[in-house]
Amino acid sequence: IAELAAVGLGANTFDEAALQVVLRAVQGNLRLCANLCYASLVAACLDRERIVAVSHVNSALQQPHWRSHEALLKQQVKPTRGQA
Repeated sequence: IAELAAVGLGANTFDEAALQVVLRAVQGNLRLCANLCYASLVAACLDRERIVAVSHVNSALQQPHWRSHEALLKQQVKPTRGQA
């Protein structure tokens, strides 16, 4: 709230549903919380919105650095024979 106030935004910048997604995603890690909030704010700014919605948080969570190591490994394309 203090950081939002410092840049002239109110405590209601994140809608309630967006806050719930943030809280579930960060699992109590304050650094992850701050980083996800910043990324969500950027996504909202790119959409020219003043309120961060679930869609903005989800947009931030879709970035590769928010995925687990296992999910990133599953996403990689396996080389076929003759390629390596």
